[in-house]
Amino acid sequence: MATQKSIPTVTRSPKPAADAAPGDRRQDILLAALACATELGLEAVSIEGVRTRCGASVGSIYHHFGSREGIVAALYVVLFQRQTAAIESALQKARTPQEGVQALVQGYLDWVVAYPDQARFMFQARALAAQGAHKAELTASAQRRNQTLVDWFAPHQLEGSVLALPCELLPSLVMGPVQSYCRAWLSAEASGAAGLPAPTRFRDELASAAWQAVAGLGHARQ
Repeated sequence: MATQKSIPTVTRSPKPAADAAPGDRRQDILLAALACATELGLEAVSIEGVRTRCGASVGSIYHHFGSREGIVAALYVVLFQRQTAAIESALQKARTPQEGVQALVQGYLDWVVAYPDQARFMFQARALAAQGAHKAELTASAQRRNQTLVDWFAPHQLEGSVLALPCELLPSLVMGPVQSYCRAWLSAEASGAAGLPAPTRFRDELASAAWQAVAGLGHARQ
């Protein structure tokens, strides 16, 4: 999977705010927010915490994001779009409906395992991001992602190899179980409790369960 260069880790040494170009400064603020959330949880993403970590002025932070909530929402949107790109890239390589389900499930799972800090932030920040200034943008991105999935499966539904399910239901049946397991795994890892096995251990089982949920008559046992 391609490296996500713009938010690769939380260890980048940002430029001082006075020397950074506007695009770099915005990027540094987002990196600092992700670092705060990774180390101390979502509540640690504050104007002061971000300013201390990346060296940007309070005025610069407010200029780019408007508020603490604006930082959280903007970072969520960036990560959602990158996650979506990884999933859709996997889907476009599939040829059969069963391969499509496998690509969606395993593409998502592989992204989470490759970028656990980013995935954990997305689970933590989803509710807050959905209420902020980026709500419309996030809603549109989610709708586009679901529509891409629905459009890909539509021909297979017409031929009967995928159940003729309502478009609102198909994404949940395919992606719901893997998202649930990944969230539980990330939560256990963060708490330091006895962790669940990594999602990669169940790549085939999760993909198979998703296929069984949507396979049309005559295909469910293939």
